[in-house]
Amino acid sequence: MLVHIVLATLLGAVLLVSAGLKLADRTGTATAAATYGLTGRPARWIWLPLAVLEALLAGGLLAGSSAAAWAAAAMLAAFAVAQAGAVAAGRGGAPCGCFGARGAVSWASAARAAALSGPAALLALAPAAAPASVRAAGAAAALLLAAAIVLGVRRASVPDGALEIAAEGPPLGGALQLHLDPRAGAVRLALFTAEGCRLCAGLGPYAERLGAVTFDEEQDAAEWALAAVPGAPFAIALSADGVVLAKGTVNTRRQLASVLAVARERDGRAAGRPERAGVTPPERVRPGSEAERASSRRGFLARAGGAVAALTVARTVGSLVGPGDAGAHHFCGHIFTTDGCPHPTGLPRIDSRGFPLRARDGVPVDDLGRRIDAGGLPIEEDGRPIVDADGRSLPPATRTRICTAAGRRFGIRVQTDGSWHRCCDGHVRKLIDCCTTTRRRINGDRALKGYCHRDRRVFCVMYLQTRVPC
Repeated sequence: MLVHIVLATLLGAVLLVSAGLKLADRTGTATAAATYGLTGRPARWIWLPLAVLEALLAGGLLAGSSAAAWAAAAMLAAFAVAQAGAVAAGRGGAPCGCFGARGAVSWASAARAAALSGPAALLALAPAAAPASVRAAGAAAALLLAAAIVLGVRRASVPDGALEIAAEGPPLGGALQLHLDPRAGAVRLALFTAEGCRLCAGLGPYAERLGAVTFDEEQDAAEWALAAVPGAPFAIALSADGVVLAKGTVNTRRQLASVLAVARERDGRAAGRPERAGVTPPERVRPGSEAERASSRRGFLARAGGAVAALTVARTVGSLVGPGDAGAHHFCGHIFTTDGCPHPTGLPRIDSRGFPLRARDGVPVDDLGRRIDAGGLPIEEDGRPIVDADGRSLPPATRTRICTAAGRRFGIRVQTDGSWHRCCDGHVRKLIDCCTTTRRRINGDRALKGYCHRDRRVFCVMYLQTRVPC
């Protein structure tokens, strides 16, 4: 009986962790659904039935239900088959979605799901009677364990601060006239949102409590243009006389609060320490100073020119980005700069497995920047093979994951960890960190934590354009 209870408790905790992480990162889970061929609105909502199913099966296992054990075994076996199918189809390394948006599809992940289905089947085949008090104790232990893991994972993978990039939004220290609530105090907050943006909707009630005024992408298009907002959700904090004190992309309530806390710190009129708001205190540097540009996460992207710039030099690639590529603006309106990972065509757009895609149209390219077919052969724009002077098809070149290529080029160990999300043109765009243990990022600035895990820090950045509606 004891073994049965322990097994049910552990398996129930696994399913609760999986459900909890899907609920905690719904956008990431929706993005990972593309690995299994699910896109559009079905992908947007896939987290809900999966999380509910896993939670219900966890409850059934903890209650000793044989039917729930059989269902859990079948579900886990189906997960194993789906992951094995994705790997066999060449999508190995793509986001798994197994525990929220974490992990990548591989033969190991498929084997893990298959291995978990075994204990579930064992629980169904050999049910054991147990006192209600013992079942309740096991359920409580599973809930506590799952809650601790989910909170720990989220705490470790989500930075406290907003993504503040110098060339996105209004310049720090500049003047910006927005109609904000004068009752908000010396520092006032604006939140820019878009219709259908789930991240925006989740931040709305908290923004109201912070005294923020919300500006919709369509209804308040003039304010969006005035503030040069790159995408939603985006927050700007102003002083009472309209000076921009802080700004940035926000995905969580803590990140939204950090914009306000940083602004108060910079304004010098904070009512108490920013730590009391539950955020990481900002670096104490003058806004817009060289020290700030060198040390803050704004250094993720080097300073681009004005919005009218049609070309910009990609220092790490050694090529020019044409107007068509610049229009793809991998950070929703931000032109490519030197902090993107080296990419054969300039802009660091990748597929779900991390391999290079051409930014303007998403077609696969090899390490030489040539468009390729499904077999890796270089092809012309009309799909015909590229041939040599004798009419023979050119051989395929290598095609390397962008983060891996950056590591090889600079002689460092790299790994992709967490990501940001932004609503761009009605679809989710995933901003991905290529992480390493070095203390300098690709442009020479001091590396910051970003979404990297453990002792790793951001070296360069990439992006994945999804077909998941915001």
